[in-house]
Amino acid sequence: MQKLGFALSILVLPFFYHSVQAQAAETKAETSTVSGRVTLKGEPARGVMVVLQAQSQMGQVASTSPRARVDESGRFHFTGVPAGRYMVSAIAPGFVSPDEVSFGVLRGKTLNVAEGEKVENLELEIRRGGVIAGRVTDSQGGPVIEETINLGKLDRNNRAQSFFLYSPNYEMQRTDDHGVFRIYGLPEGRYLVSVGYAQTPGSASIASSREFYPRVFYPNATSETEAKVIEISEGSEATDIDITVPDPKQTHDVYGRVLDAGTGQPVTGVDVVIGGLTPDGKYSGVYAGAGARSETKGEFRIFGALPGRYAILVRPGDLNGPAGYISEPVIFDVSEGDATGVEVRVSQGASISGVAVIEGTNDPKVLAKLSQISLNAFIRPTRAGEQVPPSRGFNRVNADGSFRISGLRPGKVRITLIQLQNAQDLSIARIERNGATVGDGIDIEAGDQVTGVRLVLVHGSFTLRGELKIVGGALPAGYMFYATARRNGDQSTLSSRGVEIDARGQFLFENMPPGEYEIGVQPTAYQDGQPLSPEVRGLISSVREKVIISSGNQQPVTLVIDLGR
Repeated sequence: MQKLGFALSILVLPFFYHSVQAQAAETKAETSTVSGRVTLKGEPARGVMVVLQAQSQMGQVASTSPRARVDESGRFHFTGVPAGRYMVSAIAPGFVSPDEVSFGVLRGKTLNVAEGEKVENLELEIRRGGVIAGRVTDSQGGPVIEETINLGKLDRNNRAQSFFLYSPNYEMQRTDDHGVFRIYGLPEGRYLVSVGYAQTPGSASIASSREFYPRVFYPNATSETEAKVIEISEGSEATDIDITVPDPKQTHDVYGRVLDAGTGQPVTGVDVVIGGLTPDGKYSGVYAGAGARSETKGEFRIFGALPGRYAILVRPGDLNGPAGYISEPVIFDVSEGDATGVEVRVSQGASISGVAVIEGTNDPKVLAKLSQISLNAFIRPTRAGEQVPPSRGFNRVNADGSFRISGLRPGKVRITLIQLQNAQDLSIARIERNGATVGDGIDIEAGDQVTGVRLVLVHGSFTLRGELKIVGGALPAGYMFYATARRNGDQSTLSSRGVEIDARGQFLFENMPPGEYEIGVQPTAYQDGQPLSPEVRGLISSVREKVIISSGNQQPVTLVIDLGR
């Protein structure tokens, strides 16, 4: 691994205690402002739309996200902003924001906004994006109409990158009535272009129609290794990226029944799915589509499987009612035609039941939040030769705090919270089983019905702000950081939390219970970030400072990395 040509030292006072004041988290006053400007080649970018999107909505561009059009000087201004974490993005058709993080569907700068804060002089840059254009034709030379164009992005070492192209016009990634496509607004980078479907190792593919085109990469390559990389720079256009697809192939169907493994009797109402296989023929943990539910006589039918070998099994994480069925993967082949007579034999999975309690409060409003959380059980197999990879199970907590998670496979189970928006102030302090604290998970065997589990939650209403300073140099472009906080005394191995450090180097922990915490920092690469050496990564990770969150005067935490030593 490449080493960086600088030394690093940590300028924090280890284990120095700060006293931090509580701030109410129930209601966030809309008292903050965010302002800045958008530039294009150093000049004001007029007419650009700026979106202020809460990071809780990173999966989509919410219609309720505040928007502001920049003025003649390229400036924008948001008022009445609630405290929280945001992504600030400049949106202009055909343009991109370089050197900024990309989460969900937008690229921009991250921002942690405190109550009453005035964020000023935020700089957003846009550049003209690149273009990839071409035409897709069939084996007879005719246009292939309304076919989706697949874009893959590679880093400098030809490793696949996470990539999502945001555009209000999603149709530009589909061919028109002449088979022509033109994709604009692309960030600089190295791209692979393809059309059609393919079964890749570990994947499972379900097509939406009875016919499909096999995957073809530009220029008419059947494998990614033979594909030609397209280099895109600022404002460049790659044209004549033409692809010819072979004759379409037929998808196939899977017919079978769900049977009880013990009695051989049909089982109704069980959801089954098609899963991918690893190169050595084992279930990969990936499955496709919604699957199918067994009917009165246990029969099911799944449509549209691409030719190949797959597994079929009970949908992972699906509780399937009180029975909580599980199954071993059944391997089948639809390379040449439909698969018939597939039998999925199910048995009752293990279960964990108990009660969730909120410690340290009698507030009825807080206690009422028990019914607003769900539990996520992550199961890691511990048996030698186990073919099924880690899986998950879900269950809602009842109003009285009771819960039961069923349909669990043998292994070590770790329980975490899935919180609704108005229950973000609850966290796990510890998990107990029959009065003893469980630190690293609950071991279960096949069919175990584990009882007596007590999930101890704590309510937090405190806010802790902090800042990361990098002095004496700079890390390679393409790095972001997370601040971590772990409360001393919390014995759950998953009790630590992390928040993103924003573009200004600031971070914000919300909904924290009182107590003593250890604050740290972790680097995370994105885009084309060069890998850090293990020594440098270890030094950065060694940043630690202890704080006490109480009712004293608030004092932000500062973590310093000195690259000049």
